[in-house]
Amino acid sequence: MRKALFVLLLLSILLSSCRIPESALAGYDTNPFLEERVINVDNSTLVFFTDAHIGRERNRKDIKRFDGNFISFIRDGGYDVVISGGDMADDGELSEELMDFIDKIKSSASLYLETKGNHDRHPYNYKGDDLSSFWLNSILMADTHVTYADIMESEYGIDSTGRYLISTPDGDISIYILDTSLRSFSSRQLSWLEEAITKDNTTFKILVSHINIVSGGAFDQSLFMTGLGDEGEISRFMEICKKGNVSLVLTGHHHKGNILYGDGSGYTEFNGAAYHRADSSFESDGWWYTLSLDREKSEITIDGYDAETSEKKKSWKIGAKL
Repeated sequence: MRKALFVLLLLSILLSSCRIPESALAGYDTNPFLEERVINVDNSTLVFFTDAHIGRERNRKDIKRFDGNFISFIRDGGYDVVISGGDMADDGELSEELMDFIDKIKSSASLYLETKGNHDRHPYNYKGDDLSSFWLNSILMADTHVTYADIMESEYGIDSTGRYLISTPDGDISIYILDTSLRSFSSRQLSWLEEAITKDNTTFKILVSHINIVSGGAFDQSLFMTGLGDEGEISRFMEICKKGNVSLVLTGHHHKGNILYGDGSGYTEFNGAAYHRADSSFESDGWWYTLSLDREKSEITIDGYDAETSEKKKSWKIGAKL
């Protein structure tokens, strides 16, 4: 009996790590990174946050959010562009609370961009009454549920996978919103990305992925709870970034965050901490960030803010490839 359970567990792990990720891009017939979406803004500073997990606080009493602080921060700062690193939903739930939060962000900024996270694809309410569908959807990718990730763009107009050309007083910024919600880029997405970046002469290029590409900074949990599952994809992605003069890759996923990999001279990734606060050694106290771009100095400054106080707590500077 024990051997049978061990075999089933091992099979589940293997299946979950061998999903067919091309299905995440099934809705795209052509390269979404070549569809240039142009937005003119007056502010050269971007706001970034990740892993909000709206609704998790209903099941965990230690979870705290500071939405009022965040919305006030955006409005008071006059920030035009707000970017989410994914996992806005918790277990795929498209709740009124989540949509109200997003509506407030969209009414406070000119552009709200969002990548898909793994929790955005979770089948909602599997814990309550549908455990079998959870395994079908999470392991075999049977798509038995409609989740937040499935309808966030089609019904709510939330911008997702693709390239966004943002024209600012300090130069143009190309924001590439990637889909790594299945712990993979897929060969198709990487080919599309490589084609688009090769043709992109924008001053600043910033890529956004939910899953962290580099793992193990500061001996945090990503050291053993790795990000992407394919070393070949990771290597190819980094090479695309280097050849394409990508200034910065923004990631989230493992909640601890506040880690900068690289200095701007090669591949550079900033892994953000979770937006919500949690009483856990594996999670953060709640953060969001601003990215200030300086063309004259060829520099990007990342400032981290404490969600509870809205005060700047930490800064990172990197050289930007122009």
